[in-house]
Amino acid sequence: MATIAVIYGSDTGNTRRISEIIAARLKADCLDVADCSADSLTDYEMLIMGAPTVNQGELQPDWDYFMPDLEDADLSGIRVALFGLGDQKEYGDTFVDALDNLAEAVEQSGAELVGQWPVEGYEFTESRAVRGNHFVGLALDEDNQPELTGQRLQQWLESMNLGN
Repeated sequence: MATIAVIYGSDTGNTRRISEIIAARLKADCLDVADCSADSLTDYEMLIMGAPTVNQGELQPDWDYFMPDLEDADLSGIRVALFGLGDQKEYGDTFVDALDNLAEAVEQSGAELVGQWPVEGYEFTESRAVRGNHFVGLALDEDNQPELTGQRLQQWLESMNLGN
């Protein structure tokens, strides 16, 4: 099995909790982005990055601080999957926008972006994280659809041949 790290930034603890669930299922390392270095990312064959969208479509502050390092990293040959948390009703015009910021940085670094997720089943008006009819990663809404998180998470991991 590939060596995997789940890297997250979290303000309220929801993204950290989801990251810990993923890491436990995959027997992966779970790392707070505030404690990461770009050099350590190349120690893994796959990275799963999680971030909430905060305020009006902004990246969580720890991720924002890490972005220059991520953009400059050489992640060629590494698969990267993204997941993001957002509130599709209160912030329906910026739902999981932070995923777009991460996707752009990951692609700039040469990594292979995997784990796109369909937009069906969500009620939002706009998201920069949508390409075609998919989000660039798994979209989770712990405010309005927490009962769907477990099922979505399992299906997402299985779609990448990572489910248990």
